[in-house]
Amino acid sequence: MESFDLRSCPFFQQAGGDLSSPAIIEHVSIDSRRVFSPHTLFVALKGQTHDGHAFIAEAAKAGARYALVRQGWRSSDPIPNMTLLRVDNPLKAFQSIAKAYRQQRKHCKVVAIGGSHGKTMLKDLLETMLAKQYRVVASPESFNSQIGVPLSLFKIKDTHEIALIEAAFSQPGEMEILSNIINPEHVILTAIGAKHLHTLGSLELTAQETMKLLSSLKESSWALIPSTPLLKPYLTDYKAQFLYWSQADSTLPYAAPCADLSQMAVPYAVHFPDQHLFKGEMTKGFSYFLDLINIACKSAWLFQVSSQAISEALHSHQLEPMRTEIWKSPTGTVFINEPYSSDPQSIDQALARLHYLASNEKKTLIFGGLKGISEQREHEYRRIGLAITHHLIHHLILIGSSLEFQPLVQKLNPSTTLSFYPTITQALHHLRKAEEPNQVVLIKGSQKISLDFLTETYHDSICTNQSVINLATIEFNLKLIQQRLPPHTRLMVMVKALAYGTEDIQIAKFLKACQIDILGVSYVDEGIALKRAGVKQAIFALSATPYEITKILKWGIEIGASDQTFIQALAKEASAQKKEIKVHLHIDTGMGRFGCRPEKALILAQMIHASPFLKLEGAMTHFACAEDPKQDAFTCQQIKRFDETLADIEAHGIPIPWKHAANSSAALRFNLPQYNMVRIGLATYGLFPSAAVHDSLNLKLALSLLSRIVGINLCKQGETISYGRNYTVEKPLQRIGVLPIGYFDGLHRHYSGKGWVLVHGQKAPMVGNICMDFMMIDITDIPTAQVGDTVLIFGEDEHGHYLSPEEFANQGNSIVHELVTCIGPRIPRIFIYEES
Repeated sequence: MESFDLRSCPFFQQAGGDLSSPAIIEHVSIDSRRVFSPHTLFVALKGQTHDGHAFIAEAAKAGARYALVRQGWRSSDPIPNMTLLRVDNPLKAFQSIAKAYRQQRKHCKVVAIGGSHGKTMLKDLLETMLAKQYRVVASPESFNSQIGVPLSLFKIKDTHEIALIEAAFSQPGEMEILSNIINPEHVILTAIGAKHLHTLGSLELTAQETMKLLSSLKESSWALIPSTPLLKPYLTDYKAQFLYWSQADSTLPYAAPCADLSQMAVPYAVHFPDQHLFKGEMTKGFSYFLDLINIACKSAWLFQVSSQAISEALHSHQLEPMRTEIWKSPTGTVFINEPYSSDPQSIDQALARLHYLASNEKKTLIFGGLKGISEQREHEYRRIGLAITHHLIHHLILIGSSLEFQPLVQKLNPSTTLSFYPTITQALHHLRKAEEPNQVVLIKGSQKISLDFLTETYHDSICTNQSVINLATIEFNLKLIQQRLPPHTRLMVMVKALAYGTEDIQIAKFLKACQIDILGVSYVDEGIALKRAGVKQAIFALSATPYEITKILKWGIEIGASDQTFIQALAKEASAQKKEIKVHLHIDTGMGRFGCRPEKALILAQMIHASPFLKLEGAMTHFACAEDPKQDAFTCQQIKRFDETLADIEAHGIPIPWKHAANSSAALRFNLPQYNMVRIGLATYGLFPSAAVHDSLNLKLALSLLSRIVGINLCKQGETISYGRNYTVEKPLQRIGVLPIGYFDGLHRHYSGKGWVLVHGQKAPMVGNICMDFMMIDITDIPTAQVGDTVLIFGEDEHGHYLSPEEFANQGNSIVHELVTCIGPRIPRIFIYEES
């Protein structure tokens, strides 16, 4: 940032500042490890896990001259050489400084970028275009929050002509605050999606909140927005010239596909008003890529960038999805493939992900440097070196220009093994040759590599089949469910059956980062496998047998119990080992599977309560048909029985800390405030056992299954397909595609000939009996389909095509529970973290 006098901020004198002498700052930091100048203002912000006030002394020691602190805060020790500015709200004061700083840079045109999808990718592409003609500054990576926006504004210098500032919100009212701080000359909105449903409740409110970014615009401003009915009710509320990036306009460039958008490589053309034509190709099929190209081209044109310069940027710039990908190789090495990094804070986030995934494993970091150029690069590398030291990286592999980082890391962390390679390809080849078991590898650098490149380089081929699990969507669903439940309701997430066919260890470790503190399994051995893998949360097993008691005690598994003999044996062994075990009394109210009868529950509760080493941690029941409205009378009868039983136990002076009955269906369909814990399974992944549950909450699907065409046969009329010859070719000539997925992979034979998959977004009927390893589809009506094309079995693909897993299961006379839990072990699970 440029030098800035804090005396220009209204709060300064009230905060304890001296107006008689300049209060010059040259740097603002919210991290005591990032104090680069003696004229630094340190802002003590309270976060989810840390309070900046605990680091004020460290910031002063590093040289910070001023600190924004909350009223009433006092340090236990004197803090020399630092002026403390006491304010009611450090965040608001921080934002006020950013607003004042921005207002002093009036020569720089500020463009605010909002919307739900692709803001960071758009910003990067537009920056490349505008930099051909202007001095441009942009928000680092995804700095778009109440904190990130002020930090981005401080990057504007007197030499900059255009600033691209991302803005995002998570709660109502935040976007209006950001608009006031940014005070943009122009606004760009990408597509509006369901990202904020867990806080706003509807797409209409999401659109209304997003449009508040335009509240500071003047009549001379333009706003480039999507042409969607969601935004039209609010257009008259704001002063601006509205332009639509999703519509063709003779005065603006327009990008259009030249072929089917579902192909692996999609040619497109940009038509410019000056008759210039650019032809390009998208090598990845994300559905919003063409939208981003359209937005960037039109925005650059509005800034009078030439068609030639825009075309040069399109030719040189590769759109990089801002998503994390986690892939476990067939040899057991787990790779975390992160988006590019341009700031140490993104390294922190990536290292935090490495930390929770590698609880017991060796940590390897492949580091390719930081994107862009920074005047503080030496300080930033030092900061990264400290972070690597803190996270105990075992092996650091440096790529290319990041070699300048090597001496610093050697000095900071001599125990870290160092290697360096000119390219990421050579680094991956080295890892493959010298592969060590039990290893997690984080890839982070100035450029993101594609998942296909990673798998092909390390494993010699791309993944033919993929089960894709979006962790960001799981996080979204859990937040949405928590909004639905009474306050302080505890979520037990069920990770039985390999977390519903995903991967229980990866899911369990991610759930820890989502503040889920208890996990549910069916069997004791499932819980032990998680404990062995370093999972830290409490683990509850639905049932156990007397011969598993030793394991229960050894691993500290919470257990469901409903049998007098088992409880007596558990109490005896727990007493002998002097080790407390938490027990949940299981009461059968109508499921007829596990649980004691209600009339026996008090006796068993008294037995548990009387044992010095058994703790009655909870009481539970299980609903038999909570997903079925026709059976609601029976479910209500179960609830009544359970409530009466709990009341009887508590009337005898026995406390029950956790009361839980609701599975996903009951949690979404019934209001049960008398219980303080729910067991969530299918809903975690946005899956629904019935239409009634589906209509209860706008969860998003987090799980997709994809395959590829590996062969195409031309079959003549009268010929038969597959084992049993139960499908006869009906047309004179049919194109039959072969997919490398069969009943060993979870697509059981009862799906044969009963449904369809999607190829290029078009339905391709399944024909012939499904084999152990292969299945056949009819692609006669999809002439562009070829070997290597992606096939959507269910879920959503990169092109936005969707096929309901519930619908697919119904086609095979199955249920969605069976469909997802039967996905076979040879199908790679690809975890991604991509907000949508």
